[in-house]
Parts: sequence; C-alpha cells; structure tokens
Amino acid sequence: MSTTTSRPPRLRLTIQPLIVKIYKVAGIVALGAILVGLILYLVNNVYYFFDNSWVRPVILSPSNDRVMDAAAELATAEQRLVQLEVDRARTTAQMAQLDRVIASADRFLSDMRPVVDNAGTSLATVGPRRELDRAELERAAAVDDQKTVAAHLAELDKSIADQQGVIARLSSSYYLKGRAGTVVVGFVPYENLDNARPGTALYRCAWGLVRCSQVGKVRSVLDGEVTERHPHNDSVRRGVMLELELRDGTAAGEANVLFAGSRPFWIF
Repeated sequence: MSTTTSRPPRLRLTIQPLIVKIYKVAGIVALGAILVGLILYLVNNVYYFFDNSWVRPVILSPSNDRVMDAAAELATAEQRLVQLEVDRARTTAQMAQLDRVIASADRFLSDMRPVVDNAGTSLATVGPRRELDRAELERAAAVDDQKTVAAHLAELDKSIADQQGVIARLSSSYYLKGRAGTVVVGFVPYENLDNARPGTALYRCAWGLVRCSQVGKVRSVLDGEVTERHPHNDSVRRGVMLELELRDGTAAGEANVLFAGSRPFWIF
C-alpha cells in the first residue's frame, strides 16, 4: 500500500528537474535568438547609415503605377498640344478673315471715294457717303481686331512651343519603356551615384548582407531626376535611374536591393 502511494512523488521528483532544465534551455535559446536578432538589426542599421553603394532595382511593366502615370501624363500633354494647335488654326483663320475684310474695304474705299467726292454734296450722295463711312468703320474695327488676334497668335505660338518642350521631356522618361513590356532599371540616390558609374559590377545578397554574388553591371546613367524609397528605412530619396545589364532575369524581382562595386562584406 505504501509502495503504490510513493510512486507519484518519486515520478514528480524525477521529471521536475528535467522540466526545469528544458525551461532553462528554451530560455537560453530564446535569449540567444533575441540577441542575434538585435545584433543583426544593429549591424543592418549601422551598415545602411554609412553605405553609399546600394541600388534599388525597379521593375517597369504596363501595370506599374509609375509607367501608367507617365503614359497618362504624356497623353494629357499631347491632348493639350492638339487643343492648342486647333485653337491656333482657328485663330489663323480669323486673322485671314480680317485680312479679307480690310482688303475688301480698301478696294471699296479706293473705288468709291473719288466717285462720291466728284458727285459733290447733295441729297443723292448721302447714301453713298454713309456706305463709305460704314466701310471705314469696318476697316478700323478689323485693324483693331487684328492686333488682338496677332497677340493671341503670339501667345499660342509660345504655349505650343512650351507644350512641345513638355512632351519632349515626358517622352524621354524611361518609365515609358515599360508600356511595351517588362524592363528592369535601378534607382540610385545622388549620394550613391559616384559608386554606380557605367561598368560597375552589381551584387545581390541572398541573406541580408551576406552570401552575395555578382548578378550584372551598370550599363548607363539615365537622364532625369526621379524619387524612390530607401530599401531599408523607406525614406524618400532623390536621384536618377540606371540602365542595368543583369545576367539573371529574376535577380531584380528576388532582391529588394543590389550593391554596386563590391559585396557589403567582401569576405562573405
């Protein structure tokens, strides 16, 4: 009877130290994981604070927001140019009409004034003189309108030239290349540009900042300022786009960041 009742306490005494050891090991493992995570976090932040070699790959495709925005902006600018050119065509036609009015009035005045003057002043010449006055008023009004129309034409010419410049600038946007298919470019902030010149090797890291391998190189620096987000802290940076030459087509899609020139830690 006493032997049966003593077994549970002995079992507890045997298992209890084991449970304590398991808790200790689990606690040490958890603490170690936290410490490793904290160290990696600090290393990552310190590295990106001083690093000037990162390049953010950007995949341009017809569904990309930047591509659609660039295409819409260009279409709006082209539509605006068409409206300006239509307005100029109408204004040019209006100027031509005024020229005809003035020419017609000049002919009428040239032909009829000597006749009316030779007829003297009488009741019979009242109507013709009134027609001469009306012709002179129409001519004067047409001349005044010509000044306004000429000023409007000059304004339209300037607006058209400006709009053509806008279209030329928008048409040069590299984002538009994404309308025809997928294109991979790289964003580099101004402070990193010296490290990402044409011909510079590009590296992709499989595990954060380690296990890195070369995946391509920089082909050229594209014109035009753009803004993108920092790959680590998501802050907005100003810079330019790079034309990339990647050996592996999936390199850009699998990596949030590439490094120009060398691996972050060259021994890894």
